[in-house]
Amino acid sequence: MLDLEWERSIPVIDVKLEELKNIFAEYDKEISIIGFSTIPLGCRNSNFVVNTNKGKYLLRLANISGINNEMLAYELVQDKINVPRLLYYITRNGVEIFIYQYISGVSMQKHIIEYNQCDRALLEQVARAAAIIHNTAKEKTKSLSEFDLPPFKMWYQYFLENPIVRTQLDTELCERIQRLVLDKQELITEIDKYQSFIHCDFRPANMLVDENKQVFFVDWEAACMGHSLADIGQFFRYRSFFKDTHYRLFEKVYNTFAIGKLPENWVELSLFRDLVNPLQLLSSNQEATYRNSDLINIIKRTLAYWDY
Repeated sequence: MLDLEWERSIPVIDVKLEELKNIFAEYDKEISIIGFSTIPLGCRNSNFVVNTNKGKYLLRLANISGINNEMLAYELVQDKINVPRLLYYITRNGVEIFIYQYISGVSMQKHIIEYNQCDRALLEQVARAAAIIHNTAKEKTKSLSEFDLPPFKMWYQYFLENPIVRTQLDTELCERIQRLVLDKQELITEIDKYQSFIHCDFRPANMLVDENKQVFFVDWEAACMGHSLADIGQFFRYRSFFKDTHYRLFEKVYNTFAIGKLPENWVELSLFRDLVNPLQLLSSNQEATYRNSDLINIIKRTLAYWDY
């Protein structure tokens, strides 16, 4: 799971101790700050562990630019799945400020890497949560900001024609992707049938495993209406860590809780849906050697699955 090594797309916001004291004083005047440290993981938002006389907290800062549905998404899921409790929220000087319950544990990403596979009990929690997220009634999502995107059938070609993407990929690789997309048009049509409220960054990196092996789901800024199979494809992106038994278990648990059941060919549909994400990320002109190398390898593994 080399996304553990991806470069940040936005630098960490520089925070001074005095600013932290002011923020936490607004939340609870009885809190005294002992110290704080930056959480290096993450690409866009800035996250800090704050030590206080009342224990640890997670401070999350996000620049108000583009789409951020974190607050609205949190309200939709907080009573349905495990998420850290949101204790305080305010906007100030162009920054959204969140104080969350601190979860003592590790990312599911690190847990999978350490054991070289996904723990079945954790996988069951992920499948159940995915189904519950996707069950969210559409009318409850109307307040969410939406991404300005062309129709799904155009996405693959749209990114393949991007000059930055074409620079990152050699001509031969671009041609292989184009052949696959042209030959699999029926998959695009089928994927588009399965739409729901989604997390939109449903990677193990955004799941925390606490000391009791409970999985908490974090980083809801991009949550929106989209393809259910997008979430599933992101979770299973690094497929060498998953076996057939993992896929069967995920399907069984997901379908137990989901209103909309998975199609029989959901494994290949989710793989094909996730192909568009590396293409989109490669369209950034940011210098990101580790990330771009990993994205290209993800694309190559997807092509190899279909022998292209």
